Amino acid sequence: MNRSKCTECGLVNWADAEVCKRCGTAIQTAPVEMATPPEQSLAAPYPGYEASTNVQLKTGLAIASLVIGVLNFLFFGILVIPIVVGIVISVVALKKVKENPDEYGGKSLAMGGLVTNIVSAVLLVPFLIIAAIAIPNLLASRMAANERDAQSSLSRIHEAEVTYQVKTGHPSCATLAELERQSLIPPELASGEHWGYRFRIEPDKGTDGGWALLAAPTAYRASGIRSFFIDETGVLRGEDIHGLDATRFSPPVNFNGDDPYTRPQARRSSRNADDD
Repeated sequence: MNRSKCTECGLVNWADAEVCKRCGTAIQTAPVEMATPPEQSLAAPYPGYEASTNVQLKTGLAIASLVIGVLNFLFFGILVIPIVVGIVISVVALKKVKENPDEYGGKSLAMGGLVTNIVSAVLLVPFLIIAAIAIPNLLASRMAANERDAQSSLSRIHEAEVTYQVKTGHPSCATLAELERQSLIPPELASGEHWGYRFRIEPDKGTDGGWALLAAPTAYRASGIRSFFIDETGVLRGEDIHGLDATRFSPPVNFNGDDPYTRPQARRSSRNADDD
């Protein structure tokens, strides 16, 4: 809108005013243009601001490290390899963020992944210690149970052989299948393998009409340690011969001294008896 400015006092009057309202001086007819307000500055707050807002930072490694860390934490790091992988990915992600901050992001995610993976590793240590103590004991207990079952099974087969010879009058030994057909042994023994031991009946070539029953572990030091032997005399023999078959020259089984699972206790009991 046009205005007229007084040349004497500087008062801005209406355009159609003839004299100044303040001093009464005649008003020049030349209109005065009102100044327009300056436009608002839209300058960037710091150099490179617009460029940085348009760049999508890479956070794939950081997210992967955090996901692996959370999974390891939930499962107590049972699998050791994922913990190592998670820590390595976290370190790589943090290194990339530090060296190339304009390209890689997710520093907080990578830090979270590193912390959760380290905590999972710390939680895994007690489980490894317990497993290192418990697993050998469980394995030894299972082998001891298998050996006791093998001895009991040999005695049962020996008794069945004696019964078969008395019943049929045959001096030669019967096979496991024949003993099963006579209902003298259960089917699990007739199969020739039971509780980590394999059983075999064979004629004793060193004697006339003799026979022998053999039992050996199917997996040495996994299903059992000692091998066992029993013949028509009924003497049960056994020794540790690395999974091979025992013979009539093997020592008789002595549960107090020869059993590898009770041998330390037997020695302690013997020392205590000697001291008394």
